[in-house]
Formats: sequence, structure tokens, C-alpha cells
Amino acid sequence: MLSFEQLTEARRSLQNFCLFHAPSLLARKSGISFKLFPTEDSLERSRRVRHLTTTATCLSSLQDCPGQLWPTGYGSVDKLYGIFAQRSLRRKWVSDGSAEIYCRCRALPLVVKYSEKFERAIEKHLFRILAQLKMNPERFGIGEADEEQDERDWSPPNAFHTYWTLDILYEIETRFPRDYKGLLADKRLSLSLKRQGMLAWARQRLGYEISLHSEPRSSELDSDQLAWSLAIFLRFDQNFHSDLAKQDVIKQALKCLFSTQNDVGTWSHYKPLFHYRDSGNGYCYVYETFAVLLQCALVERPETEVIQALLRPYCEKLLNFWHYADSTKIPLPPDENVYGWSSGHRIGNLGEPESWATASVFQYVQALRRLVGIWCREEALRSLSRSQKKLTPDAAADEIASRGKTWGPSKGSVSEQLWKMFINPVRAHSCTDKLEPDSQPIEENYARSAILFGPPGTSKTTLIRSLADAIEWKYVELHASHFVAEGLALVQKTADRIFKQLSELDHTVVLFDEIDELVRERDMEKDAFGRFLTTSMLPKLAQLWDARKILYFVATNHINYFDSAIIRSHRFDALILVSPPSFEAKIGELKRILAEKHDLPGCNFKTTKSEIQQQLKQLRVEEAETAKNGEPASQLLREQKLDSKFMLAKLALLRWDELAELATYLSKALRAQSPVPKSISSKLLERALTKVGDSEWRKKKSYFDFLRDMRSERRDYEMGTIPGRLKLGGLKQASKT
Repeated sequence: MLSFEQLTEARRSLQNFCLFHAPSLLARKSGISFKLFPTEDSLERSRRVRHLTTTATCLSSLQDCPGQLWPTGYGSVDKLYGIFAQRSLRRKWVSDGSAEIYCRCRALPLVVKYSEKFERAIEKHLFRILAQLKMNPERFGIGEADEEQDERDWSPPNAFHTYWTLDILYEIETRFPRDYKGLLADKRLSLSLKRQGMLAWARQRLGYEISLHSEPRSSELDSDQLAWSLAIFLRFDQNFHSDLAKQDVIKQALKCLFSTQNDVGTWSHYKPLFHYRDSGNGYCYVYETFAVLLQCALVERPETEVIQALLRPYCEKLLNFWHYADSTKIPLPPDENVYGWSSGHRIGNLGEPESWATASVFQYVQALRRLVGIWCREEALRSLSRSQKKLTPDAAADEIASRGKTWGPSKGSVSEQLWKMFINPVRAHSCTDKLEPDSQPIEENYARSAILFGPPGTSKTTLIRSLADAIEWKYVELHASHFVAEGLALVQKTADRIFKQLSELDHTVVLFDEIDELVRERDMEKDAFGRFLTTSMLPKLAQLWDARKILYFVATNHINYFDSAIIRSHRFDALILVSPPSFEAKIGELKRILAEKHDLPGCNFKTTKSEIQQQLKQLRVEEAETAKNGEPASQLLREQKLDSKFMLAKLALLRWDELAELATYLSKALRAQSPVPKSISSKLLERALTKVGDSEWRKKKSYFDFLRDMRSERRDYEMGTIPGRLKLGGLKQASKT
């Protein structure tokens, strides 16, 4: 197994290699088609699609190049897909003057995917492919077969043709489900039986090839057919994520397949698929084969993680296969950023790079780049995170709504701020592919970081965990202990390692939970902690911010430890006060506890929020007056317990878990009176609050800090917001407010 460092190094190299993808293929684009060879005459004036399978392969390949790896200055080809789908249906479907079935199998999936409607021509092409199964009921796999030829002259069925035929059916079912149901109902076609027959044939061929490969000296083994029948199994079979026997089959198939990889990193030619009338035998191109095989691990379905895990031991071999491609690339002057590859299949043009072969190489490398990125992410998560109970998105949203009803300023509740700044923008963004580790799931003009501050026990951690569940992202929680795991003297080195791991993450929420505890627990000076933040963390946080791949938060009880250098744009987009539950939330919860736990339903509180706010203001005045007498007097005041005359103010800082204790004292006070009153006066509430135990942190300084914190909220107004509460998969284009 490659180490994390080796994986990340390979990932960087693959990303750089993929920068040549778009330039190399777009250099072959001519009109609405792609040239087969670079030396071919221009096709600009032709309104017909030329080189159908070459153009389909190039367009499919360009789909796999994400925007971040598409160099500036190279125009988009998005409009070309629909034009290709429309115009290709108007021409004769042949490849090199023959190979009608191959041409249909290889090009039709892309045509179906980008057709506006289910054309009659699509149905005719499908009937043409499947005709061989009707003409020969004993034939279950698809191969090159001409209806006008004697069956004895047909090419044998093969897993390559069969894979692409099943892919056509998948695209029709996905793109045009109603028309697909019509095809299933067509008795002339018997489509359901034919599909089941193709899958059964592929399983049989997979088992046959595994057996042949298990005998190293077998002259009949065919690794091309092993790979393509395995691709059919991985792509179109189901439930092997819970079937250990099927997983063992896949494991053995991969072992056999990689056993035939030669020392230079590639595979030999095996039997031809068919014979071109004009240019000789048609073979599987090994990069196309492995591109499809790896893409089976990049489809969102329950089985995907199993495929990724089973491929992981062969990462080094897959990288060697890429290195072979790198060593055989052909520079195409005059542009030094353009390369090509030759399949070596065509005798008349031996060594000349083909566009379809070049497209296949880049499809393979793009799939490998994604897989290596996913493996880097997994290695980083394994080192950083711990398993925790996950909530459904709806349950997480309810948790945020409940915990986010806080006692704060009038800028909006915590839950409202989290929704409009973070949750809604992620839910509204069109970039949702979690199997693309180099995507940027956070749009440029939206927030991606915040400092959550406030008294202890106010659900800062719970809110961020729930936020991760609400958007269905991974969650990583880091504490002071992570940074001093190798000793305080190596805190800088440890921080470097942690941030290298964080840089490999995507679609992840990261919480730095009270790392300012380094100050209190490690005998560090507050100024030393500030220097650590500024010199060590700030540049690394800026890199995470620029990458737009993760959301990160800091939770702290001591916002005064953070200086102005860290609280600015492109570091943290907001300072959000997470105070204890709001007045209304606490009164509601007290009423519920009194009714359900103490059999005192219908209790009313006469105390108002304004009374409590008034006492908090009086505390602020007292602090200001004491400060005039100098630092010692002010510090002495901060260490005192709360005076009885300010006892109602204590309700503001009570945590959710302390309300049951307060309700118990209220119940005893009420039952001590006869008859038991239904109203709870401010005096009675004050007496009950006096009895609630104060933890070490809740002295006058806690109230002074809370009052200061109430004035400390801010956000970067250059960052957009989306108000309300979006559903998953709802709004995709949201306006910035």
C-alpha cells in the first residue's frame, strides 16, 4: 500500500497531467467533429458529423475534465453535445466502411444522453444491435453481426460490445423512462429477457476468464474479455455490497487481471473483436478498457465504496499504467501543451496518434485522478476523524432549529445565520458530485468559515455536527490535544501535518473545537497562542478558504484570545455568537418540565425578558464604573459571584441542561404554598435561581464577557446569503442578497 505522502504526491502529478486534457483534444476539433489523425484535412466546412465513434469518444472524454482543470483560453464545447446527438442520427452508422454494430454500440450511449426526445432512429439502431439475438436464439452476448451475412461469418459475441449495449439500455431508461417502458412492452423485442440473457452471458464469461487466468500458462486467456465482463458485473449487477460471495468473485477477477500486467505497466493485445473491411482487425484499446473499469467506481450507488476498496490494493499498478502512458505520449507541435497517443492497431498509420486513443488515455487518467483523490480523502479522514452518530438531514435541520434559538442580539438567531450563510448555499449549488474530489462545492461569493463564540455549554459543537449532517457532508472535529499530540515543542510540525491532511478533504465540515484551551491547559501565554494562530494557522486557513472544498469553523469560549489578524476576510467570514437558549425557549422548556415531570400544568411566568435585560444593563454599568478604579479593582470584581440583586440575570446564562434543576426548585417553592399557585412571580424565580449551583466558570466575569460578546458579532457582507430554509435538491440557482 502506498503511504499518504506517496498518494498525495501522485495526486498532484495526476492533476498537472490532466491540464493537458482539453488542449490535446480541442486541437483535434474541426467543425462539429474531431479529426481521426492530426494530419487529416480540416472538417470545418462539413455540417455532417464525421468520424462518429471518434467524435463520440472525444466528447465523452471531455465530459470527464472538471472546470478546475480546464485551462483558461479554451472555449466550452457544451453546445456541441446536443448538435452531435441531433445530426449523428441523420447519417449512416459505419466505422471504416464496416463495423455497423460497433459503431452503434460505441456512439449511441452519448446520442441518447443528449437527445431532446426519444427519436425513432434510436429505436431502429437498438433493434439493429439486438437483431442477432433474435436471429440466433442461442446467442446471448453481442458481437459484430451483419444481418445479410451467413451467421457462420459473424464475429463471436464479446464483452466489449455487450457492455456498450447494456449502457445504451441504461441511458434510455434514465433519459426516457416512459419510452423504455414501451420498449419493455414491445413483444417483438423481448427486451427484458435479452437484457437478463446478456447479464447471464457476461457472468458466465467472467467465470470462464477467471478460470483461464488461474492457469498461468493458458494460451486461451483473454484479459480484455476478463476486464470487460468484470466491468459489466461491476456496473450493472447489484447488491454485491452486501454479498460476500460476489465480492470474492470481484477480488479474484482483479487479482487475475493485474497478474497479466507486464513489467512496463501495460497489457498485451489479445484476440480481435472483429475485422474492419478496410483497415484490418479491431482490438480493445487497453486505456479505454481501464477507463471504463475505473469509472465503475465513480458512480453514486451503494456498491461504489466496495469497488473503490477492492481497487485500492492495485493503486501502484494503476499508477504504473499511467506512467507508461506518460512515457509513450507523442508531442504535437507547434503547441507544447498538446499530446497524442497511438493505439498501434492500424497498420497503415502505425505510430500516428489517433484522437480516440488520446481521448481514451485522458479518460483513464481522469478516472485515476478521481480515485486517488478519494483515497487521499479517506486516508486523511482516517487520521483526523472519529466516528459519531449521524442524523438524517431532516433530523439535523430540526436539531439546528432547536439548538439555534439563542439569547442574542437582533441580527437573527444562530440557526437562521447558519442556514442563510452555509446550509442553503451548499444545497443550492449545482456542484454536488462527492465522487469528484477536485470539485469546488462552495461558490466563490459564499461563506465557507466562521468563528462560533459564547459561554460554555451552548451547543456550538452540536450545531456544527448537525450542519454537516444537514448537507450530508463528512465531519471532522479537532481539539487542542490533536495539536500537542507530539508534545508542545512540536506543535508547529504537528499543525503542518494536520493541515496537509485537511487540504486533501472535500465535501467536509471541519470544527476546530476550543483549540484556545492550549492557553489554559498547556501553560501557554495568551500572546504565545496568538502568535501560533497568526504565524502557523492563518496562512493554512487562507489556503483552505481559497480551495472552496470544505467548510471550517472554530468554536471558542474566549473570543478575546483572537486578535484582529485572524478575524478578517479570506480567513473567517463571520463571527457568530452562540449564547444560551433564548428567553422564550427557556420559559417554554420550564413549562414543559413542570407539567410533565412535576405534575404542575398551566404554570405562567410573570417575569419578562425586559426585566432580565435591565439587570444585564445594570451589570454593564457596574463594570464600567469599577474599571475607572484601575485594573486590580476591575479584576477583583470579575472574580466575584453574582450578587443577589442581579439574580434574574442568571437566567440568561443558564444552559439547557440546567433547566431541569431550576424546575425542581420552582416545583418545591410552588408546592410549599397552599393552594398551589399557577403563576410564578419574579421573586419566586429569583429565589429558585439562587439555589441553582454555579460552576467555576460562571462568575461575574462570565456575565461581563457575555455582554461584551453581544457586541462582537460581524460578518463579511461581500459574501452572499440565501435566506429561508431550502430543501435538499431544491433551488439550484439562488440570488445573492
